[in-house]
Amino acid sequence: MSLALGMGAYAKPPPARAPQHTNATWSHTETRPAQPLPMLPSVARVRVEAARDRVIVIEELNLPRGEWRSGGLDPYVAFGVPGPPIAVDAHLVAAPPDSLEARADDPGDTLMVEPAVRRTPGAQLLLGRPQMAGVVIHIRESDLRRAYATSDLASLRLRSLLPPPAADSRGARDVVVRLGNAGDLPLTLLRVQVLSVEARPWITRARATLCGPEADERPLSLTLLPKAAASGQGAEAWSDAPIAPVLSVRHATDDLCIRWWATP
Repeated sequence: MSLALGMGAYAKPPPARAPQHTNATWSHTETRPAQPLPMLPSVARVRVEAARDRVIVIEELNLPRGEWRSGGLDPYVAFGVPGPPIAVDAHLVAAPPDSLEARADDPGDTLMVEPAVRRTPGAQLLLGRPQMAGVVIHIRESDLRRAYATSDLASLRLRSLLPPPAADSRGARDVVVRLGNAGDLPLTLLRVQVLSVEARPWITRARATLCGPEADERPLSLTLLPKAAASGQGAEAWSDAPIAPVLSVRHATDDLCIRWWATP
C-alpha cells in the first residue's frame, strides 16, 4: 500500500518532500546468492532533521564506479532505532564531474524500496546486520548507467521518517543510525549533521558517538544547524574534544548514536 504523508509546512530551510513507501510492482525474481558489491561505498553524510513531531534521517552513501560494468544492485539497509520508520524512500543521484559527493538539491532518480524482515539471499548487505529488519533497495542497470554517464561517482540517498523520540529527564532525544561494512572493512563515515526544523531554533546541543559492544564512545564532530547559542542547558559535560568521524576507530559492530537536547 502506498503511503503518502501530508507533513505540513517546514521552517526554513525547507526540506524535500517526506519519504514515502511505494506500491509499484517489482518483477525481480532472482534468488541466487548475491555477489559482493563491485565498489567500496562510503557514508558521505548522516543528517538528522528534527522537529517536535517528527524526525527525518538522511544517509548519503557514495558509490564509486569501482569494478561495476553491468547489472543491477540490490543493497540491503537495516532499520535503526527507534525501529521501523513511518516511511522510507531512496534515490540515486549522480555526482557532478570531479566532485566528491552529490549535490544536496539534486533529487536524483527514485528507486524501488522493498521491506524485508531480514536480508534476503539475493541482496547485498550495505548497512546494519543481516538478521535485522530493513529494506532492499533495487537499483537497475539503467539507473547506474545514467548516474555514471557523466561521473565515476553516484550517491545513494536514503530518507527515513521517524516518530519523535521521547525526551528523557534532561530533555535529550536519541536515534541510532546503522553503519555498514564492505567485507571486514567498516565503511568510512565523513560527516554528521543535525538540523532543527522548528520555526525557532529549539535544539540547544547535539552530539554523536559510535555505539556498540566494541565502540570507541568519544564524541564525534558534527554540525548543528542553526547553530545554538551557548547555554549548556540540559547538556552533559564531556571532557574529550570531538574527533572527525573519518578519523574515528570503527568496528564492524558499530552503529552511530545521535543525541540532541532541546528546550521544552
